[in-house]
Amino acid sequence: MDEDPLFTPLEVAGVHLRNRIVMAPMGTGLERDGHITDAVVAYYRRRAAGGVGAVTVEALLVDPATRGPEPHIHSRAYLPGLARLAEAIRAEGAAAGAQLMHPGRQVLTGRRVGPSPVPLNSVSPVPDALSTTEIAEIVDYFAEGAALAQEAGFDYVEVHGAHGYLVSDFLSPLANQRDDAYGGSLANRARFAREVARAIRARCPDLPLFYRLSGEEALPGGTTVDDAVTVARWLEEDGVACLSISSGTWKSLHTTIPPMWVPRGQLVPLAARVRQAVSVPVISVGRLHDPASARRALREGAADLVAIGRGLIADPDWANKVAAGREADVRPCISCNACVDQVGPGGEVVCTVNPAIGREEDWAVRPAARSRRVVVVGGGPAGMEAARTARQRGHRVLLLERSPRVGGKLAVAASAPSKHEVFRFRDWQEQELRRLGVEVRTGVDATPELLRAEKPDAVILATGAAPLLPPIPGLDLPHVHDAQEYLNGRRPVAAGSPVAVLGGGATGCETAELLVEAGAKVTVVEMASSVGRGIEAITRRYLIKQLRKRGVEFVTGARVVRVGPGEVVYESNGEEHSLAAEHVAVALGWRSRAADLVDALAGHEVHVVGDADRPADFVAAVRSGAEAGLAV
Repeated sequence: MDEDPLFTPLEVAGVHLRNRIVMAPMGTGLERDGHITDAVVAYYRRRAAGGVGAVTVEALLVDPATRGPEPHIHSRAYLPGLARLAEAIRAEGAAAGAQLMHPGRQVLTGRRVGPSPVPLNSVSPVPDALSTTEIAEIVDYFAEGAALAQEAGFDYVEVHGAHGYLVSDFLSPLANQRDDAYGGSLANRARFAREVARAIRARCPDLPLFYRLSGEEALPGGTTVDDAVTVARWLEEDGVACLSISSGTWKSLHTTIPPMWVPRGQLVPLAARVRQAVSVPVISVGRLHDPASARRALREGAADLVAIGRGLIADPDWANKVAAGREADVRPCISCNACVDQVGPGGEVVCTVNPAIGREEDWAVRPAARSRRVVVVGGGPAGMEAARTARQRGHRVLLLERSPRVGGKLAVAASAPSKHEVFRFRDWQEQELRRLGVEVRTGVDATPELLRAEKPDAVILATGAAPLLPPIPGLDLPHVHDAQEYLNGRRPVAAGSPVAVLGGGATGCETAELLVEAGAKVTVVEMASSVGRGIEAITRRYLIKQLRKRGVEFVTGARVVRVGPGEVVYESNGEEHSLAAEHVAVALGWRSRAADLVDALAGHEVHVVGDADRPADFVAAVRSGAEAGLAV
């Protein structure tokens, strides 16, 4: 059998990597006042122990004038935490890398700077254009950050020269409109990046330097892969030992952090172009958490290493499981971007499929003191996670689901064309229940009598939520149905049929996506001033744009007054309007439906989880299910 290219060792400028898997740098929001915390150390230690070859720690801010959800590396005051972090990673057998970054125009708090006074968007503040003196000062900040990283014990540093942060903004003809030595030609626009690389090499000649470069900005008028190839050659001349090829900027984040509807490995061709032009190792990234895609990139010579970010958030043991031939056991990342959706605005990292994320220092699924009979009612994401966790602890678990198959709202959401990846998590949870020996009964209505007959020591209610139906006249008409009925295929719509979707949140937009693909003429009616609530920001921006492009109309600021045969009447700005509708899909929210069972089980130990407790998202559902499994 051929050797697995993922698990062949590699030397990069004297740094030994036990395999070709690099943990990509992604923010966690677990720092405090710029300092590394115990939670940060535990988070990275857990992933290093999972078998990766190297861990590139999330972006560290080099400029004392910047603030954000990132750790700092511009003062010796931050060294103790950074040293603990590097030591923890290396102790688990992985190489430790520190990414150095200046956010430039994207700073959350602090001075906003750029190569030119070009704002991020029409509502963003105009950044201060850096003077040549200030440019030199920031170059020194990068060199000082590298020296501190080396003192802290990191094996290498990586300059963040991608994604619309300061270094890449200098490269961009969209952000850089200077007419001095740092603007105009590509050579001039690359001057700052090259000065940063040279300064680090001069200050730390024995410290390997990696560099993250956008293979293209993926924007009209932005940098292209030809530009990236040229800059990569220059950076190699300047002493860069390894190049990590990403893509995009803040305006094209669907290429930088591709959601589930973007093909796996879509950035591999960019890495391949750069690798053909340089002699140093090249890292490829971009939904490579599928082992087959990662292997293909290496076998075809597109890259020397693969970077995995979200896949290791979902399952820190990704590398060890794949190395052991247990690929089916890997908890699948579904590229939902819940992780980045929280960290970007300054929150802490979360994960839809991994409830332990960010809580590694105190999260443990320990055997129960005694095995108990636990009955879980409901086979959605919360119920399956509760059953899985309880069974891991040694309990005897029965899961009851009234539908023919487990999945609940996971299966409904996965029906939208852009969300089929969600099925992977449903299938994995189902597989886990079988592997662990959870008894699953489907097509069963969990009545109070049935539950009492099972003589449970504890009951976990994960019965989900029912559609919210406000007192709007006409919602009982035969052509009006819950939006889930359309998503699960029970209510087919003929091409050309006018359909009104009441509610423009996540379910409403997903329903609109499915129906417009079937050829329907779709109008979404929403009371709020915007649509897409409950959809992570990257997907929301792109999905709404695509829905509009495909002819979906959005009526916002509108209150539905009544539904009649063939029409929906709504009020906007004090006036009533009529909208033709042969079908009406209702997506106006949810309400818990656990109350009756809770009352009927008085005297029993009962835990209510997921939407049955409080309608929310999949992240909250899975986390509450896991916590109930730990509590019984």
